[in-house]
Amino acid sequence: MTITITGWIILSFLFLGIIIYILYSKAKSQKTIEKVAYTDFVTGYSNWRKFELDVTNLLKKTSQNNKYAMVIFDIDKFKAINDIYGHKKGNLILKDIADTLNELININETFARVSADNFNILLTYNKKEDIINIIKKIMVNNELVNLSFGIYEIKDKALSVSVYSDRASLAKSSIKNNSDVNFAFFNDELREKLLLEDKIEKEMEYALESGQFVMYLQPKYNIKLNKFCGSEALVRWQYTEKEVIYPGDFIPVFEKNRFIRKIDMYILEQACKEIRSLFDKGISPLPISVNFSRVDFLKKDFISNIVNVCDRYKIPYGLIEIEITESSMFGDTDILFNVSRNLQDIGFIVAMDDFGSGYSSVNMLKNIPLNVIKLDRGFFVDDKDVDKSQIVIKSIVSLIKQLGIRVVAEGIETKSQIEMLKKANCDIVQGYYFSKPLPIKEFEKLVYKI
Repeated sequence: MTITITGWIILSFLFLGIIIYILYSKAKSQKTIEKVAYTDFVTGYSNWRKFELDVTNLLKKTSQNNKYAMVIFDIDKFKAINDIYGHKKGNLILKDIADTLNELININETFARVSADNFNILLTYNKKEDIINIIKKIMVNNELVNLSFGIYEIKDKALSVSVYSDRASLAKSSIKNNSDVNFAFFNDELREKLLLEDKIEKEMEYALESGQFVMYLQPKYNIKLNKFCGSEALVRWQYTEKEVIYPGDFIPVFEKNRFIRKIDMYILEQACKEIRSLFDKGISPLPISVNFSRVDFLKKDFISNIVNVCDRYKIPYGLIEIEITESSMFGDTDILFNVSRNLQDIGFIVAMDDFGSGYSSVNMLKNIPLNVIKLDRGFFVDDKDVDKSQIVIKSIVSLIKQLGIRVVAEGIETKSQIEMLKKANCDIVQGYYFSKPLPIKEFEKLVYKI
């Protein structure tokens, strides 16, 4: 059978149509895949993956003279908004913010909601005021919520987008819980902090293995009986013979990367070693309190790990006081309360540190399983009205004691504070008035006279 020229033409057009349809379908499918991969479906705009690509491309194609800044921000107490008004309302707020950003940016800028209530923006600018003006416009257009911003001015365009974002995030974290400030720039001070954190993370494992972490003990003193009655174990990082890294620098890093669990258990072991050493010398040891992070309390094997360490050194549980900060007691309260109660049932002393630093409801004290409450140093400093302070402290001490809980006042440095605490019937104090934290040998010499 022969096919005419007309037939060939028809077949050719038919095949061409099929090919065009296949290519069109493939392109359409590709666009659909890209949309799914690159779109944040809460806002309808770019997600983090698309933002990374766009930022990389924008920084590559623009001149080195073009100045860019990474700006990140989030909504203060966004979880509370979701809890009170529902996720639908929360998502509407996120969409409104994204619409505002879309109207404000130009063709050489981009933005994305990268997670939860966290947004990233790549902005062009000539001077810092340009960035601040954009931030003010964002806040004005979303005045029903409070926003916190961190800004990193990009100097090196060869770094990763994640690095820019992390540095802007560090700037933002420096103003968290400061209601008077809405934004912060990454600066030399934060850069030094970042370098120190990097150094800490690189060397922490070796430092633990080589014994650079050293336990110090700060005595507790009973001002009613005029004698020492215990101590708190504190950690110092003896980085070199002359250089010490203090807890304020490394503890936040360890809490963030969970290395804190190893440090806490290490200090517990050092405390048990010291108590065992005293027993072996024929001395009756005083209790030692050891600080634990909420990260520890949330671990299923937390209690068994503590018991194992104490049993290894044959330490009576009542000589170990388990301390957790006030702020750590809230959030996952059921788990934390159960762990505390189980520790008490076994025979450990459970203490809340930093009471009064801003989280506790006095009403909650009746529910928290505690043996000891340590009053935060904030109760005893900058007293403009001593009489009112005396009334507050006396009332709190009385209330806590009536609940069957012992009270320790920490951060005590002056004789006037001691007199105030005597009048308030607070028996146990801790602070530089009696002693700073001491190395083991100095502590033993002061407290046990050995």
